[in-house]
Amino acid sequence: MIDIKSKPTIYGTITALGFLLAITLVFVLPYDTREPDSWAYYYAAENFSQGKLVVDDQLHAQQAAQARAQGGQLIQYVQIEDNKWALEKAPGYVFFLVPFELLGIPRMANVLLALGMVLVTYILLKRLRDEKTACIGSLLMLFTPVSLIMLQRSHMAMFAAGSFLVIGGGLYIYYCLEQRRLKPWVGGWLLFLAALFIGWSVVARYTNLPIAVVFALHFAITRLRWLLQGQKRQVLLEAIPFIIGIGISLAVLLIYHNAVFGSPFDYGYNYSHFPIRFAFQYIGQVGQSGESIAMSIIRGNLENMPAALFIGFPLLLIAIPGLGFILYQKIAPLFRRRQHSRGKPHPWPELPWDILLVLIGWIICVFPLYMLYEWTAKPYMQNISLIAVDRFYLPGLFPMAIIASLVITKFPTKLTITTLAICVIMGSVIFAQSA
Repeated sequence: MIDIKSKPTIYGTITALGFLLAITLVFVLPYDTREPDSWAYYYAAENFSQGKLVVDDQLHAQQAAQARAQGGQLIQYVQIEDNKWALEKAPGYVFFLVPFELLGIPRMANVLLALGMVLVTYILLKRLRDEKTACIGSLLMLFTPVSLIMLQRSHMAMFAAGSFLVIGGGLYIYYCLEQRRLKPWVGGWLLFLAALFIGWSVVARYTNLPIAVVFALHFAITRLRWLLQGQKRQVLLEAIPFIIGIGISLAVLLIYHNAVFGSPFDYGYNYSHFPIRFAFQYIGQVGQSGESIAMSIIRGNLENMPAALFIGFPLLLIAIPGLGFILYQKIAPLFRRRQHSRGKPHPWPELPWDILLVLIGWIICVFPLYMLYEWTAKPYMQNISLIAVDRFYLPGLFPMAIIASLVITKFPTKLTITTLAICVIMGSVIFAQSA
C-alpha cells in the first residue's frame, strides 16, 4: 500500500526542492508562443472554452491575422468543409486546459500534471527499489532538457500527453507489483485511474495509441492466464474498472470526432497538408529520383536525429547501455546448463519479466517509431532548434528514466551525485538557452 503518513526523508525533500526549482525556472524565464502548434492550441483553448469545437471562415481569418500580427502562424486549424475549420490535433489536452483557461491560469495546467508525474514516478521507484532511486528518477523526469522545455510550453500538448501516460502507466505498473497486497476497492480505483489516464493520453496525442495497446495486451494476456487457472472472480473484478477507464476516454474521443468531423473514425490529420506520415505508410512507393520514399525517410532521420536526441535526452547515455546490461544479466542464466539454484537471487528482481517487457514495448513504440517520421527527416531539420524534433520523443522518457535511475543508484555515491548534478545543471542550461 502507498504509505501517505510516512515522514519526509532527505530524498523526498530533495525531490520537492527539485520540483520547486523546475517550476521556478519555467515561470521566471520568458515564455513566448513561437511554434505553429502553440498558436493552434492557444486558439483551440480559447474556442473550446466558448463552446466552439469548429469555427467559421470569418473567425478563422480573424485569429490567423492576430497570430501573424504577433509573429506567429495559425496553420494547424484545417478546413474540413466550406465555412468550417477544426483543430488538426487530438483534443484531449485542450479539454484538460479549458478550466485553467476560464480561470485565467493556463500555465498551471502543466504544473499540476508535472506534480502528478513526479508523485507517480517517486511512488513507483520507491516500490521498485528505494527512496534514493525514486529521487533520482523524479529529477530525471523533470530536468531532462526536452521535458523541462515542454513543461514551459503550456499551449502545446506534448508535456501533457507524456504526463497522462506516465501517471496512467506508472499506476498500472505499481498495481501489478502490489495487487496481492492491495484491498480490492483500492486496487479497483488504481486500475480505473491507470486505464483512464492511459486512455486520455491517446485522446491528447494519437500516436500514444501503440503504447496504450502494449498495456492492453499485458492486461489481456496476464488475466487470460488467470482465467485459465480458474480465477474468474478476480479477473472480473479487475476487468470492470480497467474497461470503464479505457471506455470513458474512448467514448469522449469518438463523440468528439463524430461531432466535429461527422464520423467517429475521422480526425483532423486526415485534412492536413503537412508531411506527417511515417515511413511504413510509403512502402512500395518511390520518389522522383527513383529511390524508395520509405528508405529516404529512414536515412534522413538517421542523419538528423542522433545528435539532437542525445542533447535533448542525455539520460540515453546511461539508459541504453543500462537496458542492454539488464537484459544480458536476465537472459544469460537462461542459456546456462545450471540455472539459478534455490535461494540464489535472480538478477534485477525489481523488474519482473512482464514489467520489463512492458517498458521495452513502451520504448519501441516511441523511439524507433519516430525514427520513421517523415517530418523530422527533412534535411533542413538539422539547422533548427532541437526541441522542434526532440519533442516527439518525450512520451518515451518515463521507461528510460526508470532504467537509468535503477542503474545510477548502483554507482558509487560520489559518481551518483556527480551524474545527477550534471543532469540537473545541463537540463537547466539547455532550457535557459531555449527560452
